[in-house]
Amino acid sequence: MNFENEEETAARTRALHKLRTRGLEACVDAAISICEDKSAPANARATASSSLMRANSLFAAGPQGQEKQLHEMTAAELKAVGDQLERDRRALLAQLEADNGDGGDVFG
Repeated sequence: MNFENEEETAARTRALHKLRTRGLEACVDAAISICEDKSAPANARATASSSLMRANSLFAAGPQGQEKQLHEMTAAELKAVGDQLERDRRALLAQLEADNGDGGDVFG
């Protein structure tokens, strides 16, 4: 390995470490801030809350709360997860549309 490759590898390693530490913390802090900001648009708050819920493995949980990885699921399980996500999406959109006219949001 030559010096140029070693330098690039070291830079990549430092960048990935920063992304996985400071970047991750910044993303979580931003998502929480958006969820807590009552003046943020409802769609931003909904997206942030959905991301936080996914990060906490609250979607597609099995009977004991253990989430199966997608590659471990059968075709029927994958279809069930997809169907549930579609139902959740439609319900959220319906709520956003209903609240759009009265100035409220899905969190208020």
